[in-house]
Amino acid sequence: MQHLIKIIKSIFVGMGSILPGISGSMVAAILKIYQDLIEALNNITKHPIQSIKSIWQYIIGIIIGLGLGFIFIRLFYEQFPIPLTLLFIGFILGALPSLLKEIKGEPLKKSHYIVMGLAMLLMVLFLFIQENESNTTSWTYYLVVFMVGAITAIALITPGLSGATLLMALGYFQLLIGIGSDLIEAILTLNFTEVLPMLPTLLVLILGVLVGLVVIGKFMYFILKSYRVYFYIAILGIVFVSPFNILFTLQENTSNNVFQAAWYVWLIGALLFILGIYITYIISIKGQKKEMDL
Repeated sequence: MQHLIKIIKSIFVGMGSILPGISGSMVAAILKIYQDLIEALNNITKHPIQSIKSIWQYIIGIIIGLGLGFIFIRLFYEQFPIPLTLLFIGFILGALPSLLKEIKGEPLKKSHYIVMGLAMLLMVLFLFIQENESNTTSWTYYLVVFMVGAITAIALITPGLSGATLLMALGYFQLLIGIGSDLIEAILTLNFTEVLPMLPTLLVLILGVLVGLVVIGKFMYFILKSYRVYFYIAILGIVFVSPFNILFTLQENTSNNVFQAAWYVWLIGALLFILGIYITYIISIKGQKKEMDL
């Protein structure tokens, strides 16, 4: 059961890493698996096998979550943006009580509140990021794919930073979605003749992700070990602002006018919002009980 809970948590992380306006690392921090990931990444160059064994459930879950994220964007997100957006806001807010427990009893200083304010300000500034157009030529294609992988990894382990938003700003979001959705479609249809030509691109993408994870992972490990309370205070600031960011960017990420949607669409979204809160709250509580039993 413990393995299943870890996989489910990391599925949310994977989906949050690819859906617009959502930060996968923030989801990981809220669900209290972020520190496990960072510690494993910090030790991966010294003890690669042991590090992978310690987080194999998270790796599987993140891969599943990324695949679901690609499917959501290609099939569902464009058609049902409001319900899915409210569902993910519910996911984010549902585990807020467990996040508050991380700083419970800690003496808070003025500097802690300054860090929280700066984190909130940074999230507001992300609202002004505009999507750019990007063109890639054949001789730079693999370099661009490598950059996309590295950027995705950096966003995956930098709390509050939405990988989708950053890639949109650089003009590479559609490239990532194209690679991911084409690969998922080929695998689901068992069209392996389409998979083989994608392997070089996929390997370069994975290489970019690995480089980004190892380099930035060591930095975030230092932050967690040396400034743990500051880290969680910043995460709280990000969580408080992120629902507004997600709602404000909702219209920009879809072609339909979401504010003209029928009332029942918002009702479904409200129900999914409550469901999202319930799901992540239960998962967080169960995870805490498992940690206390160990």
